[in-house]
Amino acid sequence: MDSPANRVQRILVGMILSFLLMTALAISEGLIQIFGCVGSECQEKSSYAFIFPIILLLSITLYLLLHFSKGKEHEKGILDRWISREEEDVMRSRLKQEQLDASGDNMGSGWSEMEKRHLETKLEEE
Repeated sequence: MDSPANRVQRILVGMILSFLLMTALAISEGLIQIFGCVGSECQEKSSYAFIFPIILLLSITLYLLLHFSKGKEHEKGILDRWISREEEDVMRSRLKQEQLDASGDNMGSGWSEMEKRHLETKLEEE
C-alpha cells in the first residue's frame, strides 16, 4: 500500500497540471499581463487572476518538499508532522505497538491508584 505522502504527491501533480493550464489560459486571454503593463491598468484588470499562479507556486513548493524528503528517516522531513511518509502497514504496526506500550503504563498506574484508594479507605475505617 502507498504511504499518505505518495497519495498527496499524486494529488499535487494533478493540481499543478490544472493550475498550470489555468495560468496559461489566463495569460493567453489577457487576464494576466506579463509584458506591456502600464501603471495601475494591469492591477485593476487582472488582480483576481493571480490566484492561479499563486496556488501553482504553493503546490510546486509542497511537491518539492515531499519529493526531497523521501530519502530521510521517519520524522526527519519538514512535513512529517502533518503528512506521514511511512507505508501504511508499517505505520499500523508502529501505532499498535505504541498503543500497547501506553496501555501497559496506564494499567500499572491504574493498579497503583486503585491500591492507594483501597489503603486510604482501610486507614479511614481504622
